[in-house]
Amino acid sequence: MRQIDRTSALVALVLVLSLLPVYAPSAGAAGEPLILADLEGRPIPAVEVGRYHCEDFDFPRIHCYPSAAELERAVARRLAPSASGSGPLTTSLATSYVRVYTDLFFGGASAYLSVPYDDLSVIGWNDRISSFQGLAGSGGAFFEHIYRGGFAYPFRAYQQVTYVGDPYNDKFSSVKPG
Repeated sequence: MRQIDRTSALVALVLVLSLLPVYAPSAGAAGEPLILADLEGRPIPAVEVGRYHCEDFDFPRIHCYPSAAELERAVARRLAPSASGSGPLTTSLATSYVRVYTDLFFGGASAYLSVPYDDLSVIGWNDRISSFQGLAGSGGAFFEHIYRGGFAYPFRAYQQVTYVGDPYNDKFSSVKPG
């Protein structure tokens, strides 16, 4: 009788553990870099990036701040010209990037995205984008599904979209700047 109880308990434990999600900061495919995120220098899970104001200019590191003003100050410092006349990001920053927002009219949590994300859920941004600003570079596209599937929503550099529209609101699952 005891052997059956132990076996049943072990089977139940294995079943429960197999149903639990496995935490991995990047949860990407093999060969993709491990995404590390921080909030004011303290490590946070990458999936929490969508709760704050963040930038990925040091990809695979993502730096987050509790307010949009703090993010703007940090980005301004990074983009400020150095004594040589060029910004410190000119060699490390991708040529295209976009700033996304959870709310219309550039409100709510936000993030500067400078690299392609085949699955925005990895950084907490799946199906959450309502407005965006195409910034530097040549533009890019958002996609309905992960791995650039479904409809594409192209954007240009310096394009300001205060609301993506009802058919597209909170529907983007991947992005490719540039």
